[in-house]
Amino acid sequence: MRISKEVKKTLSPLKAMAGKYELWDENSSAKSKRYRLTTIASLGSPDAIRILQGYQDAPDRGLEDWTYLALQECKLIFQASMLDHPPMFISTGLGGRGQQLRFFGAFFSEDGQPFEDTRKKVISGEVEYMFSKFGGKLEFLAFSGQFVTFWGLVPIDVSLNEKVQAAIDESNLLGAGLRKDFVLTNVKKLTFNELGGILEKIKNGKLGNSNGEQPF
Repeated sequence: MRISKEVKKTLSPLKAMAGKYELWDENSSAKSKRYRLTTIASLGSPDAIRILQGYQDAPDRGLEDWTYLALQECKLIFQASMLDHPPMFISTGLGGRGQQLRFFGAFFSEDGQPFEDTRKKVISGEVEYMFSKFGGKLEFLAFSGQFVTFWGLVPIDVSLNEKVQAAIDESNLLGAGLRKDFVLTNVKKLTFNELGGILEKIKNGKLGNSNGEQPF
């Protein structure tokens, strides 16, 4: 993720695509290929997705996880470019354990009001069930005003954004009253002040990356 942030500073789509053949070059080092994968992932285009999918079919030994993460980032950037109002917020770096990454997440009340006990039970149950379905571990979940916050361990090969969106949809079917927007980050555990700022950006249709986070 550190390299991903670095390559975006001087990203050249033409150079990135011109170097795609390095991925299949037996003489290229693993370090160089990691850089190349990260560069292509940052393009977030259909062509970049196809390249990464092609390499993922037979990646070099030791680059399997790196390739998977590169492909997921590329898909997320592409999806964001297709949306007028990006539905979530993702960053990177909170740590993990073994083959699992730790993510912090937050939901918002649709009506802006605190969650009553019934809604709390519905949301808690769905988040716990979500983690259990993909073999993750929910470590914390709490409610404060119009916010729901949680964090836990997630297997590296799980596309968490899809699971979270499904949990929100299921919760709302049971009357949870959650906004479709949500926050995911493994940079740090966000404060309620920070979440309030993000919510304001969402309401105004703005999700910038001034703090180093990337909106997807």
